[in-house]
Amino acid sequence: MNLLEEIGTRLKPDIEEVEKIDLEIGPVASTAAAIREPRIGVEGKFSVWFLAALALAEGGITLDKFTDEKVNDPRLVRLRKKIETRLDPRIGFGARVSVKMKDGAEYKAFLAKPKGDPDNPLAFAELAEKYRNAAGLVISADAVEALIEKIKTLEKVNDMNEIVVLTLK
Repeated sequence: MNLLEEIGTRLKPDIEEVEKIDLEIGPVASTAAAIREPRIGVEGKFSVWFLAALALAEGGITLDKFTDEKVNDPRLVRLRKKIETRLDPRIGFGARVSVKMKDGAEYKAFLAKPKGDPDNPLAFAELAEKYRNAAGLVISADAVEALIEKIKTLEKVNDMNEIVVLTLK
């Protein structure tokens, strides 16, 4: 979970009450996600502004949210316009965020290593949820769950075709 997902999930702020978001990012995010105003869904994947707005507003980022409608959602467009980014090369892949609300409340967080980094690994349950969100777009929910169960006990699988056949359902 990233910083803004955590704030969004834990606090469930009224995004219309956000005054400003200060986001400090490292060099990779500042170049790989540099599309300030995405217009189509795929551009949202490359926009730190959209990703931050989505995470705060909805508490999560999943592949099904990279749609033309979502990147053009007026609520998210207004929120991303309140985001100011600054490059801090010392941050690396981490991030620092400050969310200032109109009532004066301020929420701050810092993450040195993003979730999924070897120094901040995903738990199996988090990895399974990430897999559900991605694989569920192309295979049935039953097949996804069966694959997760197979992966849990991968060392007991004698024939990889047991796994391959599940991807075709």
